Amino acid sequence: MPVSRPEIIREEAEWLAVNKPAGWLSVPDRFDPQQPHLYGWLKQRYHELFIVHRLDKDTSGVMLFARTGRAHHLLCQQFASRRVYKVYLGIVEGRVNFQEITLDIPISPDSRTAGKMRIDNFGRQAVTHLRVKELFTRYSFLEIIPATGRTHQIRVHLQHAGFPLVADPVYGTGRPLMASALHRHFRHKADEKPLLTRTALHAAVIEFTDPEGEKQRIEAPLPKDMKAALYQLRKSTCIVPGKKTNPPDT
Repeated sequence: MPVSRPEIIREEAEWLAVNKPAGWLSVPDRFDPQQPHLYGWLKQRYHELFIVHRLDKDTSGVMLFARTGRAHHLLCQQFASRRVYKVYLGIVEGRVNFQEITLDIPISPDSRTAGKMRIDNFGRQAVTHLRVKELFTRYSFLEIIPATGRTHQIRVHLQHAGFPLVADPVYGTGRPLMASALHRHFRHKADEKPLLTRTALHAAVIEFTDPEGEKQRIEAPLPKDMKAALYQLRKSTCIVPGKKTNPPDT
């Protein structure tokens, strides 16, 4: 998977909003510090920087960083008290059988596999709201709003619901999305490039209150790989009328 560069969406005196590309870690890996990570990239530009939250390596989209201790404290308080509104966009395997649903299912670390989470009735509460944006024959495009912020919450909940994220290597099949699998008359070639090779999840929107008390809404546009995948899905299998199939940006 080609790794693009991060982009600073908004720069303020006390905080930053950054568009994290898929393939970048949020913070350094303890065992492989040479992997690209957003914190290190930003530290080359900003002397003082504080981590407020994280995104998984394969997840693209908007992330917040604090530039002062005051902002760090205030933003972390908002995350802890569930006052930060987040919207994700995801492509999942299967045609979902709902228009809107809320999953309130506790999760906990999987004692059998390090770094993995699992459904656990005695775990911590995890709440995820799902809304259909588009339906296809064998895939669905969802708006995902987590009301809590547990590790891997969205991915675990979607797996449990029977609709794992496309190309999720831990909670799904891990199979890349190929154009040849979408088009009936598309002939597979040995050198065919996948449309999507990473977990199809994007952090699109975040809303919070800044240190000055002002409401902020930051958006990160859908990345090229997910745009290309949706374009092909709409061409081949879209069952929702009225959707345009404009080619993706290049």
